[in-house]
Amino acid sequence: MGVRAKTEKMSVTLPKKLAGEIRSVASQGEISSFFTEALEHYMAYRKQTIALEKGFGVWTNKDHPELATPEDSVAYVRSIRETDKERSTRLGGASAK
Repeated sequence: MGVRAKTEKMSVTLPKKLAGEIRSVASQGEISSFFTEALEHYMAYRKQTIALEKGFGVWTNKDHPELATPEDSVAYVRSIRETDKERSTRLGGASAK
């Protein structure tokens, strides 16, 4: 026995063409589930977009001069990967190629 999720009934107005497309892929009994799944995906996308917009410009070369150029970033990532390989080998894991 599962606990029934709390729900709220909403009314939305859609363009006829979009409503028809939705009906063509979701049967009458599946429309609420269709909208729930679609909106959950869209809300995750929107939240990520908002977070990216808020964070834009926070990183500055002045604060991280060691990563100012693409070459610096590549070198940094390579050093992390090399450290991981060494650690894996030291711990008895398979060494990466």
